[in-house]
Amino acid sequence: MNEIIDKIYRYIEQNNMLTDCERVVVGLSGGADSVCLLMVLKGYIERKHLQTELCAVHVNHGIRQEAGDDEEFARALCERMGVEFMAYHIDAAGLAKQLGMSVEEAGRKERYRIFNEACKECNARIAVAHHMNDQAETVLMNLSRGTSLKGIGGIRPVRDNIIRPLLSVTRAEVEEVLKGFNQPYVIDATNLCNDYTRNSLRNVVIPYMTDNINSHTVENIASAASELQQDFDFIESEADKAYNKYVTEGDNVVIKLDGEEFAGLHEVIRRRVIYRAVYYLTKTAKDIYKIHVNAVDALVGKTVGSSADICYGLCAVREYDDIVVSSERVSRQDKNEPLEEYVLSDDDIEKLKAGQKVTIQENIYYNNNETLQMKSVQIVLSLHSNYEKNRNYANSRYAKAFDYDKISGKPCIRKRMAGDRIVINREGNQRKLKNEFIDRKVPENMRDNVLLVCDDAGVLWAVGVRRSERALIDDNTQNVLEVTIQKREY
Repeated sequence: MNEIIDKIYRYIEQNNMLTDCERVVVGLSGGADSVCLLMVLKGYIERKHLQTELCAVHVNHGIRQEAGDDEEFARALCERMGVEFMAYHIDAAGLAKQLGMSVEEAGRKERYRIFNEACKECNARIAVAHHMNDQAETVLMNLSRGTSLKGIGGIRPVRDNIIRPLLSVTRAEVEEVLKGFNQPYVIDATNLCNDYTRNSLRNVVIPYMTDNINSHTVENIASAASELQQDFDFIESEADKAYNKYVTEGDNVVIKLDGEEFAGLHEVIRRRVIYRAVYYLTKTAKDIYKIHVNAVDALVGKTVGSSADICYGLCAVREYDDIVVSSERVSRQDKNEPLEEYVLSDDDIEKLKAGQKVTIQENIYYNNNETLQMKSVQIVLSLHSNYEKNRNYANSRYAKAFDYDKISGKPCIRKRMAGDRIVINREGNQRKLKNEFIDRKVPENMRDNVLLVCDDAGVLWAVGVRRSERALIDDNTQNVLEVTIQKREY
C-alpha cells in the first residue's frame, strides 16, 4: 500500500499539482476513487506540512434513490477526518432538459460550476478522482467514435485548475489503498450496468483485453496516452510558431501563403494552423471537423477565386497571396448554391435520438430509369433504437439503412472530394469513388452532383450509385440510421 501512495505522491510532484496551492476542492462522491483521493491528499498535505486547505464537495444529482445515503456517508467520512465538507443538491434531469444536453453532461457541467465556486477566488485546485482505468476507457471510447491525436491522448493530469493525482494508479491499486486503511466506500449500482458505452468498456472490453491479450492492458494504454500528450504538445508548439508567422487576426482571418512557404509546411502543422484560424472566429471547438480543415487546406493548391464553405457560416476564399476565412459570404440556402457539406450537429443528433427526423434540402444527380437529371429532393434521416431483426428497413436505390453504432464520428452529407474512396467488400477493400463512377457510367458532368453520405472514415453511400460495405446491419445491431431521398415538398 505504501508503495502505491508514494507513487501518487511522486506524480503530484512531477506535475506540480499543489505548487503554491492555497486550497484543494475534492469532488467526493463516496465511491472508492474519490474516497482514496481524499485520504491520499490529506496524507500528502500533512506529510509535506503544507499550508493548504482541504475541502470536500459532494453533489447530489437528484437521480438515484440511494443518493441520500451516499451524501451521509461522505459527510460522516469528512467529520471523522476533520475535513471541511459541503453538500449541494441539483436537478440534473431538469438542467439537461433546460440546456438541451444529456443528463450526464448537464450534471458534469453543474458539478464543475460548483467546484469552481468552492474555490473561493483564491489560488485553488479542483481535484477529481480519474485513475488509469478511466484513462484507458476514455482513449478507447475516443478511438471508437473517431478522434484526433489530442483525443487519443485522453485525460490530462493537469488542465487549467483541475488536477488528477490518481491517473498514476489503476483501479485495483485504488482498492488496495482503501483495503490497507480498512476504509469502506459506497458502490454506485449504475456503474455495473452495461447499458452505457463507458460501462461496457469498463466491465466487458477492458477485462477481456486484460485477461486474453495482455495483463497490463490498462497500464499500456495509459502509458501510450501520456506519450501522445507529449507528442501533441510538441506539435502545438510548432503550430504556435507557424500561426504567429502566417496568420493575421481581425474581423476576418488571413492565412499568408508567402509563395510556397505555407504549402511547404508539414500537413500536420498546416492543418493545426487552419484549425486555430477557424477556432479564432468561432470561439468554440464544437462542430469544427476534419472535413472543414481539409477543405480549407485544399485551397492552398487551388486557383485564385476557389472557395470552401465551412462551419458556422464561414467561408474560406483563395486569393492571390493568401486565404481569407470570413463570414461575409451569403449562406448557401440564400444563394441556392449546391451543398458543400452538412455535418450533423449535436442538436441534430439529439433530435434523432428523441425519435424526430432531420431533413436537408438539396438538388442531386438522379438516375430516373436511366433518364439522367437534376432533381430537387429532401434528405430525411431517422434513427431507430432497439433493432428488430424481421423489420424491413430502408433498402432501395434511394433509401439505405446503416448500423448507427458503426459510424465513425458524426454523419455528414456532402458532394465528392479528391481522394474519396468506398469500401467494396466485407474484407474492407477499397477503391476510388471516381473509378466507381466511371464503371457505373455516371456522366462526368454529373459526378460533382452525386450526393454522398459519409462519416469520418469515408463514404458510406454514393446515392443512386453504390453503398459502402461498411456500417452494415447485422444480428448485433442495436441502433439503425435510415437515410431516405424524397421528392422535395414545396
